[in-house]
Amino acid sequence: MILKNYANLDFDGAVQQTHFRSGSSNVEQALVLLHPSPLSSAFMAPLIDLFSDRARVLAPDTPGYGNSDPLPEPPQDLSGYVDWLRRFLESQGLASAGIYGSATGAQIAIQFARSHPEMTDFVVLENAVHFEDEDRQRILADYFPDMTPQANGSHLNLAWEMSTQLFRRFPWFDGSDAAKVSDLDPPVALVHGTAMSYLGAGVDYARAYRAAFENEDGRNLQAITRPTRVVRWKGSILRRYADRLDRFEWPSNIRMAHCESSVEARYECLTNIIAEMTGK
Repeated sequence: MILKNYANLDFDGAVQQTHFRSGSSNVEQALVLLHPSPLSSAFMAPLIDLFSDRARVLAPDTPGYGNSDPLPEPPQDLSGYVDWLRRFLESQGLASAGIYGSATGAQIAIQFARSHPEMTDFVVLENAVHFEDEDRQRILADYFPDMTPQANGSHLNLAWEMSTQLFRRFPWFDGSDAAKVSDLDPPVALVHGTAMSYLGAGVDYARAYRAAFENEDGRNLQAITRPTRVVRWKGSILRRYADRLDRFEWPSNIRMAHCESSVEARYECLTNIIAEMTGK
C-alpha cells in the first residue's frame, strides 16, 4: 500500500510543504527515492512497491514539482535542493538514509552525498551520465523552451511534442540519426502523464531540470565517499552519455551495475542492489 502525506519544512521562518509518497513497511532502514524532472513521486510508485519489504521507502516530490511547494528562493544550482533534502530527512526523524535518484534525482543525490556523507547510508543512481562542456551548451540552448500559457493553446502542443520526443530522441529536439534512441511510439498514457507534469510544473518547470544538466559531470560522482552503485541500464535513453563513465577511474566504494534492456531486467537489477545495500 502506498501512502500520501505532507511534510511542513521550516526554511528560516518560511514554511513550505513537501508532498511525499511512502510504503507501509516498518523496516528500520530508510530509503529516499528522488524522481526525474519534470515528473513527481508518482513515477516512483513501482519502486516503492518493489523496495518496501527491504526499507522504509519515502518518495518526495522535488520542490516545485508534483504537489510540493517550490523552494523559498529561486535556485541557481542544486544547493537549494540539497538543503531541502536535509530538512526533509530531519522532518521524518531520520539521521541518515539510503538515497536513490534518477536523472535530476541522481544529481541531487550526488550532491547530497558529497555535502552530507554523515546522513547518507548509500547511494543508488540511474540515468547518471557525463556531459562535456560542449554537449551541455548544445543541449541547454534548446532543451527548455518557454512554456508560458498562450491564448491559442500552443504551449499545450509544445508540451505534447516534448513529451513524445523525450522517448524517441536525446536531446528531444535533435532530429539527427545520432540522437535517435527508439523508433517505437511511446504509450499514449505515458506521453499524457509526462505532458501533464510539464504543465503542472508551470513556467518554472526547468529550474531543477536545468541545474541537474549543469551538474552532469563524472567528476562530481567520482567525489562521493559513501557506498554507491550506478545502474547502467541498456534501455536508457541516455545510454551513450552514461557509457562515458567508463573513461573514469572509480574508487572502490563506487561500482557500475550493468543491466539488460528489458524493464524486468532493470527491476531485477535494482532489487539485487537494494538487497545488497540494505543487507535484506
